Amino acid sequence: MSTASPGFRNRLCVFICSLLPVIGEAWASGLEEIGPCTYIATEWADGDSFLVKLPDGKEHVFRLYFVDCIEQTVSDTNDKRRLREQSRYFGVSNYLTAVEHGKKAAAFTAAALSQPFTIHTAYADARGRSGKPRYYAFVRTSEGRDLGHLLVENGLARAFGLGRETPTATSRDEWDAYLKDLELVAAIGRKGIWGHSDAGQIVAMRKEEREEMRGLEAIDDALVVAPPSEPVDVNTAAIEDLMRAGLRESLADAVVRKRPFAKIEDLLDVKGIGPATFKKVRPYLIVISAPAAKAAP
Repeated sequence: MSTASPGFRNRLCVFICSLLPVIGEAWASGLEEIGPCTYIATEWADGDSFLVKLPDGKEHVFRLYFVDCIEQTVSDTNDKRRLREQSRYFGVSNYLTAVEHGKKAAAFTAAALSQPFTIHTAYADARGRSGKPRYYAFVRTSEGRDLGHLLVENGLARAFGLGRETPTATSRDEWDAYLKDLELVAAIGRKGIWGHSDAGQIVAMRKEEREEMRGLEAIDDALVVAPPSEPVDVNTAAIEDLMRAGLRESLADAVVRKRPFAKIEDLLDVKGIGPATFKKVRPYLIVISAPAAKAAP
């Protein structure tokens, strides 16, 4: 029989209960290992985003952490802008060459995942412009290799995008720095898309991209867009909805890459969103699906 006083037991109970939300959030944000998984071929899949069948038969679209492959299909103005930005990043002026390497990246991923592989995911929302469900993940091939690592190493992707601590407990910053070093090695070795890079023009091309983006942002700021009739969930909204709430396209894209957010004030952690911008968009945005609620479907 316990000899603890009722008062002590009550205080202990209150203390333990106070920890439950913290423990729950930490558990929910952890990576779940799922495998063996199967790659499902689709017309729209690219090197860093594709459809996967899980062992239980469910199908989900996953987006790789940390890396970005060139677009292989261009269907609208947003795709064109993205292809232009990616091409300039790699120092490639021929867009057909860029798209060709986007297709090569997609083929590389399909081949690398032709055998059963493993997914590590916390089901963090990675939906893009379409608003369709998509989740960030690390992918380990049947040979135990990290897919993002392979893509960057072979000059088929850049180290760019949302990241987090890896399944092997490597910190986000350390893994990001490592991938950037791999990218540099691929560029020096002229692997993949880097074999078509114009080293003499890459600085000018990247500068031109930044200048044009500032011009587009000025237009975004000047346009009057009808705001949403009611607040939208910042963790699930499509880019277009975030823009209607008052964010320029580049900031809306940055929000999508950085989510999920635990509270609306976390938007201030997004580079480019200061107090003035936050005050402007705050009436139209809300956090409903907080990270603690992100569990496997």
